[in-house]
Order: sequence, then structure tokens, then C-alpha cells
Amino acid sequence: MSVKLWVSCHESAVKAVYALREDFRSASEIVVGESSQNSEPTLAYCALLPQSFERFALTHQTHGRRRCCVVVASFLALVAASGDALAAASFDCVLYPALTVKVGSPVASIIESVDADRGDLVKKGQIVARLISSVEAANVALAEVKADDQSDIEASAAKVDFTKGDFEREETLQERRATSAKLHDQAKADFLIAQQQLASAELKHRLAQLELQRARAEFDQRIIRSPIDGVVTKRSLGPGEFVDQTAAVVTVAQIDPLNVETYLPIRYYGRIKVGDIAIVRPNDPIGGNLSAKVSVVDDVFDAASGTFGIRLNLPNSDHAVPGGLRCHVTFDVPELPDDSAPSLAGSSLTAEDLYRYPH
Repeated sequence: MSVKLWVSCHESAVKAVYALREDFRSASEIVVGESSQNSEPTLAYCALLPQSFERFALTHQTHGRRRCCVVVASFLALVAASGDALAAASFDCVLYPALTVKVGSPVASIIESVDADRGDLVKKGQIVARLISSVEAANVALAEVKADDQSDIEASAAKVDFTKGDFEREETLQERRATSAKLHDQAKADFLIAQQQLASAELKHRLAQLELQRARAEFDQRIIRSPIDGVVTKRSLGPGEFVDQTAAVVTVAQIDPLNVETYLPIRYYGRIKVGDIAIVRPNDPIGGNLSAKVSVVDDVFDAASGTFGIRLNLPNSDHAVPGGLRCHVTFDVPELPDDSAPSLAGSSLTAEDLYRYPH
């Protein structure tokens, strides 16, 4: 695949192009403008570059009254299988924590202690702060005593056994016609009442267990835990300070994985898919080449800048790469020319059209 880039021969324009030669690093063919005092501007073409050059060159050639300025641009990468292939597309990016959480309190109270400080690594569920909870602790102790008490159940069970024996004897005597109906009915009623008392005792015990769960839940609300694995980036409150549901005690950032955020020109839309692998190069002092997977490709463009967003997930289990670092990301797609600049490739532009293009 080749790309034709047009270069004006006007001296000031050539100098400007040369100053911005980084924009032409992936050009494989150059369209050269020629100017003459006695003729209309015409166009000439440089041959396809046969190899990859390490630098740019600016050449002035003078033939009588005609002067030709040639800008030679090089490839960054040549794919041997495809000949004059374009360089891989690379863009600026920023590494962000995958998630940043301002850890607060579900209840309003006074902070008793803060057990995590800035820079501390915390695990999910780890205690980062405690609120004053003496009343809640007393309620838990009281509920535990009630939940452990089974005396009513034991007494009701004993009464059931006793009344059941009386009822069974009355049943036997009733069959032999050796007892009155009143005594039989009384024994039966006592047995049924004892069964209901046992059921009531068991229900009260179950309610006591639920009360214990509620007391423990209220007590747990006084213990603030980290909801994620991460690093504490900020401690906002300390012991003795008041906290409510709108305040944050600490801020925790999840840095494994990291989110790689970048924005691409819309001409690359559709060429990069979710699941694609890209190479991320963090800026110094980290450096290196790291593999990241595309997780999000925005379906809504930014009309003002003509770009769309892409997010990649970068594994960071050893926490070697900090969040908030600038980087460069390279995708396995060729670098595409900017369609906003004039080009003869795939267009119907003439020499006069290009000459009239402002520069």
C-alpha cells in the first residue's frame, strides 16, 4: 500500500513541510510540485522509495530557470511480506487506575481510628477505619446472651413430653371406658397447649438470633473496610472527626489492572476491535513494552476533535507501573493518512486543484 503526499515547491511552504517532517514519517510516495516563471504549475512524482531511510533529506535541484524541491520521507517499519507497507499506528495515551473509590461511612458518627494512610496497599475487606461503637458493642453482647438462651425451649419441650404421656394414658383409659370424657379432653387440651408453647419458645429463640444478626450488622457499620484491592491515595479524615454519608475517609485506587485511555482520529474507527492486543510504552522512568487488551471502543465520536475513545486493560499484578503516567500505544494497524490534506491517491484532484489548495 502506498500513500502519495503533495509538497508545494514554494520556498516557504517547503521549509514549513521540512520543519514538520514528522508528519510524513510513513509516506511511501511523494508528489512533488514544480514551479516556473513561464508556465503553469505542474506535478511530478517521486518513485516509490526502495528502502527504509534513517533520516529525512531536503534537496534543491536547479535546472535553468526551473527549480524543483523534493522532500523525501522514510518508512518507520517495512513489512517484508507486503513490500512497501505503512508503519504501525501509534498514539499518545495515559495510564489510569481501573477504579478509584472514595471510601465513606454508611452512618454518621465520630471516627475512633484510621488504620490506613496514603501509600498503603490494602486488600478487599481490609479495615481502613473504625467509628466509635461502644453502644453497638453492648447491643451485640446483649443479643448474644438472648440468642444463646434456650431455657424456654427446654421447659416447653419437657411440658410437651409430660402432657403427651397424660394424653396417651387417657386415650388408653378412654378405649377401656375407664375414664370420663372430661378428663380425656382435658389431657388432650394440655398436650396441644404444650405443643404451642414449645413452638412459641422456638420462635422467640429464632427472633433472638435475628436480633443478634441485626446488632452485629449495626456494629459492622462502625467498621469501614476497603471495597477493592488497591493503594490508598488520600486520607481525608482522622480520629475524632465527624463523618457522615457524604464524606470520604480515605480514597483507594485499583492499579491492577490499569486502564489505558487514548483517543484516535475517526479514520481508524472499525479497524480496532474489542479484544485486540496493543503495545503500551510507558514514559520514563518506567519504559518498556507492555501488552494490553482493548476493552472498550467508543461508539460515540467527539465531533469537535474528530476523535473517538479507546480503553485498554493493562495487567499490573506486581504494581510496577504507577497510575497517572503518560504513555504511547501502538496498534497492529497501518498508519493512515489524514484525509483532510489533499492527495492524488484514490481521488480526482488535478494539478490546478492542488495548486489552489491553501498553504
